[in-house]
Amino acid sequence: MSARRTLDPTLDVVFKLLLTSGPDSHEVLLALLTAVLRPRSPFAKVTVLNPEIPREDVLDRGVVLDLLAVLEDGTHLDIEMQAQKHPAFRERALYYWARLFGSELDRGDDYKKLRRAISVLFLDYAELEGQRLHSTFHLLEIHDRERFSDAIELHVIELPKLALATADERSEERDLLTWSRFFKATTDEELTRLAMTSPAIDKAKHILDRVSADPSARELARLREMAAVNMRLNLTAAREEGIEIGKAEALRSTIEAFCAAIGVPIDDARRASLARLDVGALEELQRALFCDRAWPAGPAV
Repeated sequence: MSARRTLDPTLDVVFKLLLTSGPDSHEVLLALLTAVLRPRSPFAKVTVLNPEIPREDVLDRGVVLDLLAVLEDGTHLDIEMQAQKHPAFRERALYYWARLFGSELDRGDDYKKLRRAISVLFLDYAELEGQRLHSTFHLLEIHDRERFSDAIELHVIELPKLALATADERSEERDLLTWSRFFKATTDEELTRLAMTSPAIDKAKHILDRVSADPSARELARLREMAAVNMRLNLTAAREEGIEIGKAEALRSTIEAFCAAIGVPIDDARRASLARLDVGALEELQRALFCDRAWPAGPAV
């Protein structure tokens, strides 16, 4: 099979374009939300509140390219796709939910005006300990499981757990499994097969084909991928720098402790010298102290 030519919808900018780039995207978004939320009656309408994709946000990997939407009953939604793991993902998810919930109320309004706020979070990595593809969170009493409020609801769909989907998910959430296969497809042939199983997936494939053929969309995807690479490089550099700093601090502590044990005084001048030395120089000083059991002479130390 040939490699996939279409853009990857697990890239957040492509995901957002898929769900906002034209009138037919409305039907796809409704179908996707129906697969996740499984309402008692079909959704009639969903309005995306932030369809725009500012170029500066694409270039800033720290900005989440989510969709803010509202259903016909006033329920607010935060819908997003995340391909990379972030250390504070759960805290950020709660913050975004709280901000969304609180944004509905103006100063002096009655709290009864508040409507449900639901987060729908697609992840292309494993975040939770369980094996479920689709995890749903409510605010419950820990003993008898009484729900405190219907206002808070978070859905986490972990795409790498598609193969681990539970028996009840395979039975009751077939549409969501099909959407998950669509997002995780690696070839155009696989996308074509999936499109034959569902009118909604077929429409999504046509939109993805259209978006992928648009030079401006491809450029946005390229810029977003570059931003992601740059962020990973910066995190790696920061981590390596942190390791180096931590090693230097450990060496300074070891040297001071050894000097105290062998009776070599550490005055302010020697502490200042220790603070200036890098890891290599500290290792040399440590070897000299171990060998000579005396502070070495010389301008460096």
